[in-house]
Amino acid sequence: MTAFPWIKSYPAGVHWDAELPTMPVQQILDETAAKWPDKPALDFMGKKTSYRELQEQVNRAAKGFQQLGVKPGMHVGLFLPNTPHYVISFFGVLKAGGTVVNYSPMDADKVLEHKIEDSETDIIVTLDLGVLYPQMDKLLGCTRLKKLVVGNLAEMSPHPDALRAHLQQAGQLSTVEWDAKHLSFSQLLDNDGRYESFPIGDLTESIAVLQYTGGTTGVPKGAMLTHANLSAACSQIMTTVNGEPKVLEEGQERVLAVLPLFHIYALTVNMLVGIRIAAELILHTRFDVEAVIKDLAAKKVTFFPGVPTMYAAIINYPDVGKYDLSSLKFCGSGGAPLPVEVNQAFQHRTGCSLLEGWGMTETSPTGTFTPAYGKQKVGSCGIPITGISFKFASVDDPSQFVALGERGELCIKGPNVMKGYWNKPEATAASMTDDGYFRTGDVGYMDE
Repeated sequence: MTAFPWIKSYPAGVHWDAELPTMPVQQILDETAAKWPDKPALDFMGKKTSYRELQEQVNRAAKGFQQLGVKPGMHVGLFLPNTPHYVISFFGVLKAGGTVVNYSPMDADKVLEHKIEDSETDIIVTLDLGVLYPQMDKLLGCTRLKKLVVGNLAEMSPHPDALRAHLQQAGQLSTVEWDAKHLSFSQLLDNDGRYESFPIGDLTESIAVLQYTGGTTGVPKGAMLTHANLSAACSQIMTTVNGEPKVLEEGQERVLAVLPLFHIYALTVNMLVGIRIAAELILHTRFDVEAVIKDLAAKKVTFFPGVPTMYAAIINYPDVGKYDLSSLKFCGSGGAPLPVEVNQAFQHRTGCSLLEGWGMTETSPTGTFTPAYGKQKVGSCGIPITGISFKFASVDDPSQFVALGERGELCIKGPNVMKGYWNKPEATAASMTDDGYFRTGDVGYMDE
């Protein structure tokens, strides 16, 4: 068995040693906006934003953040669902020179408090929704958090007055006490967009995102994902879809973005890769199976990354047969093992196979992929993506490696693997082998 036995399983036109360009993450948006300025970038509740408009909003956000003191080395939190606020703020923070810290609305108060203190977050962007704002507002006085930037759904919708009235009547809005610690999102953007550009320096050292792990073994740890990590992960995915024939065409795709962008899977695959290929990102704030199916059909979605529970809900929806889902051509499944019967039923219903992959927060999250064309093995999470190498450590003695084909702890090395854990040098050292492989904690094996 060769050192890289998976290479022979690559589809035509995909090469393990392909060049994997890296760049400042914000450059992904700027390059697409320059090439496709008039193409729709975002569709939120039917309101579309072109790449030119998105870039302008991001530039204004960057200046607004700088006016709040954001600069290199400063961390800004995003406590947001999938709305244009997230995309604008994400790239705005990076252009201002800062680092993004993702916060999950599903986190308990104690976890949010830990993340704020551990990550050294002083500013957080959120919305005035009752499920978001109160959690963060009460942390203003008892943590290092100094300011909230507060947006609202209505300002990004096609019918703002009607939406605000509906949310108000449904009791879904919070009252914001506007003072020196609270700034509206519209005020953040109220400037000419002429922000000061800071050189990134070494892309492998400069942290773009602090992405916290799930904390299944103790308190969550912040994975330091650099500009090189995230842009390399995008390049890796691009090599797998640019084989022969191409899976995705630049400027031709529509992505249904319902997975939360604060999660690394959606951040990289839905948002960064979506923008890299000049796709239209159709944003959903939550997974509602009927709304998802209707948009898949009506908006001719072509690219739908999801998780197995989403695909199971779609195939089990009573009226799914009434909808034409034939526009789908690339559906990636991650986050959990994909049941064989779900894949088969989804393919039967839509004509599109679910392509399973494996990855982690610490790997940005690329790791393995299932080729869109060629052999697909039932029960496998695919083959290693371009530019990375795998080894398997003995479960009994992690200092020893087992032969390929034997079960062991998966260890990965590549340009997508994190710089380390934020302020946790001991945990970082413990997670790495002596020869620089990241120990994933996952056990598996690789066959021929």
